[in-house]
Amino acid sequence: MFKVPDWKLAWKLPLTIAIPSLMMVSALGITQLKQSSDAIEADHRAAYTSYVHEKGAAVEDWLTQSRDEVVALADSYAVTSSLIDFTAGWRAFGTGVDDELRRLYISENTHPVGKKDELEQAGDGSLWSVAHERHHIGLRSYTRAQGYYDLFLFDTAGNLVYSVFKEDDFALNFVSGQYAGSDLGEAFQSGNTLQAGEFHMTEINSYAPSADAPAMFVSTPVFQDGRRLGVVAVQLSMDAMAHILSDSEVLGETGEVYLVDKSRRALSPSRHSDGHAALEVLPELEQIDVALAGQDVYNPKTTGLRGTTVVSESYHVKSPNGQSWGLVFEIDRAEANKFINRATLFGAIELAVTGVLLCVLVWFVVRQVIKRITQLTRELELIGQDVYDQEIVGQDRTDEIGFISKTIADLQISLKKGADAQAREADVQKNNAKVVQLLSTALMKLSEGDFRNKVLEYFPEEHKKLRYSINDALSGLNDVIVMVRDTAGNIEKGAREVASSADDLSQRTESQAATLEQTVAALEEVTTSVRSATEHVENVEVTVEDARRKAEESGEVVRDTIRAMTEIEASSNQIEQIIGVIDDIAFQTNLLALNAGVEAARAGEAGRGFAVVASEVRGLAQRSADAAREIKTLIETSGQQVGKGVKMVALTGEALTVIVDQVKNISTLVGQIAESAREQTTALSEINVGMSQLDQVTQQNAAMVEESTAASHLLRADVNKLNSFVDKFKTAEPSAAASNTLEQAAPKSSMEAELDTLVEHQDETVAVAANDDKWTSF
Repeated sequence: MFKVPDWKLAWKLPLTIAIPSLMMVSALGITQLKQSSDAIEADHRAAYTSYVHEKGAAVEDWLTQSRDEVVALADSYAVTSSLIDFTAGWRAFGTGVDDELRRLYISENTHPVGKKDELEQAGDGSLWSVAHERHHIGLRSYTRAQGYYDLFLFDTAGNLVYSVFKEDDFALNFVSGQYAGSDLGEAFQSGNTLQAGEFHMTEINSYAPSADAPAMFVSTPVFQDGRRLGVVAVQLSMDAMAHILSDSEVLGETGEVYLVDKSRRALSPSRHSDGHAALEVLPELEQIDVALAGQDVYNPKTTGLRGTTVVSESYHVKSPNGQSWGLVFEIDRAEANKFINRATLFGAIELAVTGVLLCVLVWFVVRQVIKRITQLTRELELIGQDVYDQEIVGQDRTDEIGFISKTIADLQISLKKGADAQAREADVQKNNAKVVQLLSTALMKLSEGDFRNKVLEYFPEEHKKLRYSINDALSGLNDVIVMVRDTAGNIEKGAREVASSADDLSQRTESQAATLEQTVAALEEVTTSVRSATEHVENVEVTVEDARRKAEESGEVVRDTIRAMTEIEASSNQIEQIIGVIDDIAFQTNLLALNAGVEAARAGEAGRGFAVVASEVRGLAQRSADAAREIKTLIETSGQQVGKGVKMVALTGEALTVIVDQVKNISTLVGQIAESAREQTTALSEINVGMSQLDQVTQQNAAMVEESTAASHLLRADVNKLNSFVDKFKTAEPSAAASNTLEQAAPKSSMEAELDTLVEHQDETVAVAANDDKWTSF
């Protein structure tokens, strides 16, 4: 936070008035200057914008007018008749006409370059020269009047049959000749394809026959009664366009306006000698880019062509044939703002003069106020030095200074009354100091433990009650100390007896706690042994139960084995029946083979092969019968063995059943033993818990007895300290009231009274040890 410096009011007051006033005046002046500057800048902007729009419209009008003039020229009698005559004179020359005309009107023309148009007749007597003499003066006058650079007439074959100024392109063919690819060649070629009333306008480019000067051509066809005669074209003067752009006072000294095409070429030269030339490629500047984009933008601060800071206005221009050009105006910012700078300077001077006058006025007014304030300061200094008889001037004024003077006068009267009262108060303070001194002496004796000295000196009337009170306090404290000394002796006797009894009780309690601890340890060992035995019995119970379960599972396996043996026996019987069928089949096959052999023998030689087959079949049947008998023998043997196995498995099943029943009985007995062991373990655990609790309580009792013993010894030590402390006091004989109090307290010097005192003292010293929870447990 800003803090005003601790200056004198003679400086602070003028500054606190002048500085805000100057700030306000400065703010108003700056605001006014800003508004003036903005207004001037707005006027400049409007002027520049209007100027650029005016010049853009002027260029467009000039191009449109040139187009209309050329179209109108093509319909004129002067052009049609001239073109007919020049074309006829061209054809009359025959071969070499171009060289002959260039010799007559250029090479042998005595007029200097740029004034070849001054020759009106070559004097060769040719039909072309006759036509030139007839039409040249009129065409030249029209060209000069319209401000054209040159005027051209072409026949339909592209021959330049006439031009006003006879430059290097005169009498050449613009279809196949040297300049057929030039802009003038384009103007002819395009114009020769157009219809009446149509036109062609070229871009602005350098043209070699015109010393590479910038040139722009407008062409249109020439017809007579619907018959195409040729093309008329004009070369526009770029100086005329530059004059249109630069003719204004708005440009000042540094202002410049220029056209630029899409290739960033300047279509008009700079008006400054050190500026750009026509068709020179311009640098990439913001105002040029905006103009080529077809935007109308005012920029109060940007970089100009010469690298200086300028104010610019961008616009765009369209030619009659649809070409779009950028039109840029720029002027140095310093020149554009010279009126703003001048107004700012005058405003600053006016503001400074106003500030100086304001400061002088403030100083004069404040000086009058400070003069009276200084006088009031001197008057207050005298009052501060306890001088109350000077006259306070200015009380008759009606402003704030008069009010302050009246207030100081009232203050002077009040301070004077206060000084008188202070003198009277000094006498009172002197008497009070004497009283304080006497009381301090009495209290000092009291702080040293001497209660025998009372205050007997004279006190003023208003302090006599204080002397009586302190004397009564000394008598009361003396009686209390005497009583405390006697009571402390009685307590000391009782404390010795309590300490002796507590020592005996502590020894007995410690012995009892040790014995109980041994008992608990032995009981814990018994409980551990019973718990271990119980765990073994439970393990045996689990093992027997597992054996019973496995025996029952074995019985089930035996029963399954018996069923399987029975099924095997039934299968063996079925196999024996099948073997019997196979044996019968082998027997029948043998008989059939025998019959077949007999029939084959009867057939003789024809049945010999069949007899061999029958013999083999009989052999196979015999082997099948033998194999069947062997299998039957084996099956019968297996059946007998299976029968024996069934009987043995049945006996095993009966034996396992008996074992399972015995195991079940053993499991039941072991379970009963385990249950009894668990009950014994539970009972022993409960006994062990009870003994542990009893041991804990005994330990707590022993601890409390020790604490009581310590407390009794502590009480005895405290009584000894109290006696030592009380002995330091110097006392007189107790008063009668104190003697009666001691006599009434004498019966309590017995053992009962001492125990009551011990209990009260113990409540304060061992309260932490004897808490409610431990006594409840006990």
